[in-house]
Amino acid sequence: MYNALISLGVAAATTLVFGFLLGGMSLSGLLYGIAPGLIALVVTYFLLARRTYNQVQEYFQKAQQPLQNRDVESAVNIIKDAYPLGDWQFLVESQINAQIGTMLYSAQKFDRAENYLQDAFDNSTVVNAILSQNWRAPAMLGVIHYRNKNFDEMREVFEDAVATNEDKPLLWNLYAYCLWKSRQRSDAIDVLNRAVEEVDDQKTEDNLNALQNGSKMNMSGWGNQWYQFHLDRPPPQQRRGNQAQFRRQR
Repeated sequence: MYNALISLGVAAATTLVFGFLLGGMSLSGLLYGIAPGLIALVVTYFLLARRTYNQVQEYFQKAQQPLQNRDVESAVNIIKDAYPLGDWQFLVESQINAQIGTMLYSAQKFDRAENYLQDAFDNSTVVNAILSQNWRAPAMLGVIHYRNKNFDEMREVFEDAVATNEDKPLLWNLYAYCLWKSRQRSDAIDVLNRAVEEVDDQKTEDNLNALQNGSKMNMSGWGNQWYQFHLDRPPPQQRRGNQAQFRRQR
């Protein structure tokens, strides 16, 4: 990655300069330059990484206009233009794939969304842990695995997501919902038991009690946050409200 290489180059140059100024021409004199070199490495990498991430965010912001007009393909093409920035900074390409996958999922283009989301979370444990902090993207991938009846993959993705997002009650309930709907009620109860230890949320407790008593989970209390996963249709009144809001935006 170019940012890392540039930072190492700056660090090496700083080490040599300070080593020469403070320790003379001897090899041992380089020891005087190690601390300044490390500082230069950290500062340079931080500034370069921030610049690259800001550039990526500009593409994401630019894609919002076609998204508001429900032109998902134009939005995807705009964000794809950010791919070259992946050569500069670690994780950027994965973040771009996660963003595209999320948009395609929201447009109910599930097969295409799966490809991008899988690419985003298919690199390493470290990458998965970092990206899972944007919990909606891995949650959507988990739901896709649920739809495709790939329950082992579903569990793996949700476990990675909840491990770094313990404070997100909807994520816990979504995980439990997919287990419950795949006829794994006892496992869904286990997930919600874990959830109530992490979050103080009445809806989570209500769903846990419902499953324990043989009743159905109720996800409607999360409103549009729930309906964005397309596992349930909003009531007619809410659908009309969403359509009216969209017309006003246009």
